[in-house]
Order: sequence, then structure tokens, then C-alpha cells
Amino acid sequence: MFANRDFYRIFADNSNPTMQKRDNSFDLIRVVACFMVVLIHSPLSGAAASGPLLTAMSYFLAPCIGLFMMLSGALLLPVKTDYVTFVRRRVGKILIPTLLWTAVYLAIKSLVFHVRYDWVRTILSLPLSTQGTGVLWFMYTLTGLYLLAPILSAWLERARCRDIEIVLGLWGVTLCYPYLSLWLSVDTSHEGILYYFSGYVGYFILGYYLRRYPSPALAWPALAVGLGGAALLGFCRTHGIEADFYTMFWHLSIFVAALTVAYWIGLRRLWGSRECDWFRRIGRLTFGVYFTHIIIMRYWLWHIPFIRAIDCYPLQTLVIGVVTFLLSLALTWVLSRLPFGQYLVGVSSRIKNR
Repeated sequence: MFANRDFYRIFADNSNPTMQKRDNSFDLIRVVACFMVVLIHSPLSGAAASGPLLTAMSYFLAPCIGLFMMLSGALLLPVKTDYVTFVRRRVGKILIPTLLWTAVYLAIKSLVFHVRYDWVRTILSLPLSTQGTGVLWFMYTLTGLYLLAPILSAWLERARCRDIEIVLGLWGVTLCYPYLSLWLSVDTSHEGILYYFSGYVGYFILGYYLRRYPSPALAWPALAVGLGGAALLGFCRTHGIEADFYTMFWHLSIFVAALTVAYWIGLRRLWGSRECDWFRRIGRLTFGVYFTHIIIMRYWLWHIPFIRAIDCYPLQTLVIGVVTFLLSLALTWVLSRLPFGQYLVGVSSRIKNR
């Protein structure tokens, strides 16, 4: 996610004056997280889609979203400009490509798949909810975090390490709500005592915390909790115990959050301070990959007879994921060569790095 005037900083911003030294491990995290996003969307629907493979894939790939949120927090916080300036510079950079790709998805579904829309309602709903394709939800969530970033920054600049840990601990309690609710009466509504500590903002703060206060020792306990969640998920599946996967084992569960921390620390330690030009180049294109991969995958690859004829479900899923990722990279690079490429895919190859 390097040109000073491109959208590459949507996912990560190296302009923060408090953190001038570039962390090369973030290139690896960005590319890995992007591939995880593509792979988690790759499985074809069918009988095997409800099997143990897809369940395991969904669980172990779920940290992809948390990794992206943590990257944004690590490289953006604390914000040093005033609120209006920050919102004008950052939120606008998210909204323009999001609106353009929303129009693309709406056009495809309307013209190709003949989906009928209440266009007035759809257009008026754009500021409030995702339209066209569900995958764009991430951009709305990221926009909300950007709107909150200057407010968080005022606190983070004064907060001690212990203060941040307490807040993250309260966030961790909200991640346990699905399990606490099995035995206790928990108010998860907006009237709940920890409502304002819940949601994806925890990942945002966590990214800042782990960059400012690196904690390698957290890796193994976090991995243990993450694997414990996998064991619990497997136990529920094999014993016919009803458990809502998207509540108890998804992005905002304590198990996936722990797994995200383990991935984050593990990837940073694995890569260290090494530099790789290829990872930097690929990382610059990840924003465009996020927008384009669904079109390539679900509107084309899923319908190719050769792909559908692959009998091995794991192999079929991997082939779809790898091919989609590579084609999305290629398409993003082509679009980046256009005069208005930065408004479509977040980077313009026509602008030279400074």
C-alpha cells in the first residue's frame, strides 16, 4: 500500500510524523492479508461448501480483515492535522473509488444479471449502507474509523501504555459476549455498558499499540487462544452443537482477534527489516485487488467449465484464489496506467515516486 499523491495510503499511511521510519514487514502483511481476502471468497457454492474444509478455511483466513484494520491504525495514528483537514484528505480518497466501483457493480448486476433496483432508494442509501456488492462493506467500516481517528488521536497522544491496555482489555470483553451470553444476561445493544468499546475500532487501536509497544511474547499465548477456538469450532461441528459461526468464530470474536495478533507478530518477526521491491509493488495494488477480485472470480472464473470440472475441492478453491489474485493484480496495474487510475484503484503508475 508509495507515491505521495496516490491512494496507496488508504490501507496504510507512512506520512505520520511520529513514525518516520518505514517498517518493511508491513509490505508482507499487506500482501498476505490481501491474498487471504481473495482466498476466503474463492470456494464455489455447492455440497462441499458446508463441509469441514470451508469451515476451517473461513476460520483461519478470517484475520485478514483485522490485519488490514491494524495496518491502518499502526500507520495512521495518531493524526497530526485538524479534523476538517484530515477528513477532507482521507475520507474523500476512500469515497471516490468506493462510489465508482459501486456504480460498476450496480451496472453489471442490472445490465448483465437483470437485477431490478429501486434506483432512488439505492442511490439515496449510498452514504448509509453498502450497495452493489457486499464486499464493499469494508470501505464503509474503514471510513467510519477514519472519521473517528482524529478523536482517538487526541487521547492516544496522552495515553500511557497501561491506559491503552485497559481499553483493549475492555474491547476484549466485548469479543467474549457471544460466549458470556450462554450463561449470563449480557446487554449487547447501544445501551450496554461497553457498547462504545466494541467493534472494529479495537483492531484500529491494537495496530497502533503493537507498533508503539512491540510485544513478541504475545505471539504464543495468542496462537494458543486462536487454536483453542479452532478446536472448539471443530468440537461443535463434530458433535452437532449449534453455534452461530458468524457470531462466535468470525472477525469480532475473541478467538479470531487472538489469531490476528499471532499472525501480525509472526509475519513481522518472519520478515524483519528486509526489503523486497516486489512486495512493495504488489502492496501498492492491493486496494485495486480488493475492488476487482469479485468481478473476476464470481462473474467469470466460477463459470468456466475447466474450473468447475476440478474434482478436488481444496485444489479447485486454491486455483480460483491464485488465478483471481494474479488477474486482479494485472487488471489493477492496467487501470493504474490510465489518467484517472488513482481514482479507480488507489494508485497511478503515471505518477513517479518522489
